[in-house]
Amino acid sequence: MSPRTLVWGVWLLGLTTGVLAVLGLRAWHERGAQGDLERFAAVRAFAEEAYVGGVDGDALLEDALSGMLEGLDRYSRFYPPEDAAQLERETGGRYEGIGALFRTLDGVRRVLFTLPDSPAREGGLTVGDGVLAIDGVAITEEMDDAAFRARLAPESGAPVKLLVVDLEGVESTLTVHARALVDPSLRHVRLLSETPRIGWISIETFSRETPGEVDRALADLEDGAPLDGLVLDLRGNLGGVLDAAVALTGRFLPEGVIVRTRGRDEEEVLQAVPSRCTHPDLDLVVLVDGSSASASEVVAGALQDHRRAVLVGTPTYGKGVVQTIRRFEPWGARAKVTTAWYTSPSGRNFESSATPGREQGLAPDLEVPVSDEAAGAVRAWLRAHQPLGAEAAAVRAWEEAEDRVLLPPAPEDPVLDAALTLLQAD
Repeated sequence: MSPRTLVWGVWLLGLTTGVLAVLGLRAWHERGAQGDLERFAAVRAFAEEAYVGGVDGDALLEDALSGMLEGLDRYSRFYPPEDAAQLERETGGRYEGIGALFRTLDGVRRVLFTLPDSPAREGGLTVGDGVLAIDGVAITEEMDDAAFRARLAPESGAPVKLLVVDLEGVESTLTVHARALVDPSLRHVRLLSETPRIGWISIETFSRETPGEVDRALADLEDGAPLDGLVLDLRGNLGGVLDAAVALTGRFLPEGVIVRTRGRDEEEVLQAVPSRCTHPDLDLVVLVDGSSASASEVVAGALQDHRRAVLVGTPTYGKGVVQTIRRFEPWGARAKVTTAWYTSPSGRNFESSATPGREQGLAPDLEVPVSDEAAGAVRAWLRAHQPLGAEAAAVRAWEEAEDRVLLPPAPEDPVLDAALTLLQAD
C-alpha cells in the first residue's frame, strides 16, 4: 500500500467515525427530546381524563412552561401571549393608543388629560370631554376598560370617530388616529426650588425610551437658566432595560466603569463615554427605597461608587441579575431568563440572595426612615401620570368648578424634603 493510499484511508476512517459520532449524538438527543414529550403527553392525558374540574390543554402547556422557567430562579419567567404585550410595553416603552387618560364620572368616561404630542390632543380631545360613542357604538358603563381601549385603538393609523360631550354639555364629533406612542417612564418632572434652581425627575421604569425622555426633561427644566441641582427619584422603580440605565448614568458620569456583568463564560465591563456626558458637574441626589431594584440599583450604585451622587432614602431591594428576553413568534409568547450577574464599579454584588442572611441591596448615604403606610402612599403617587402646563391648569379648574378631587394631592414626603434640604445647603 502506497503512503498516499494509507493517508487517504486514515482520513476516510476519521471522517466516517466523526459522522457516526454526530449521528449518534443527534439520535441520542432526539430520543431524549422525544422522551420528554412523551412524559409531558402522558401526564397531560392523565389530567385531562381524570381531573374533576375539567382541563384546558393550552393552559396546562403554559403552566408547564411557566413552572420550568420559574424553577431556575426567582426572576426567570414565561409570558403567555396575553402577558407578552405588557412586557413589550414595559421594556420597549411604546404602546398603541391615542395618548389620553380617562376617568369614569357619573357613568361617562371623561378625558382626565391628554399626553403631549398625542393623537388625542391633535384630534381635539380636551380635559373633561366625555366619550359617548366610538365609530357609532355607544359606550356604556358595562363596557370594561380593555374593550374601551381596543375600540379607541383598533390598529395603528386607523381613523376612529368619536362622539364626545364637553363639560358644558355640547356634543361634537372628532376623529383620532391611534399610533405607536411612548409610554412615559417619567411621571413627575418639575422645579422644587427657584433659588437655587433644583429640579426633580421621577422615573417609574427603565425602557428603551428613558434616556431620551430624561434629556427632554432636563432641557425643559433648564429652559432659561441652568439647574443648580437635581433630585433623581428611583423609588418604586423595579428596573427594566440595562442599556437604558447605563445610558442614563452616563449623562452624569464623564468617565469610569458604570457596571460589570458576568455571564457563563465572560465578564463585560460597561464604561462611561465622555462625549455622552451632558451634566458632569450637576449636584445630584438619588432617592431609593425597598422597591428600587435591578437597573435602578445599577444607576444608584455607579453614582454612589464614583461619589457622583448622594443616595437618600431606605435600602434598595437587592436584585443583581441581567435577564435576556426571547420572542417566540408567531406563537406570541415571550420568555425571560437570567443570563448574567452584575456588580457595581467597586465590585459590590447587588443580589441580596448571594450572601446568606442578607436581605437588602444598597445602603443609602442618608437613611430617612418612613412607615410602610407613608411609603406606600408616596409610591402610589409616583406611579400616577401627571398633567403638565395648560392641561394641569384645566384639571384644577375642573376640580374647583365641580368641587371634586380628580387628581389626588401629593402626600407628605420626608425623603424628598431631605433631598431638597441637602441640595439647598450646597
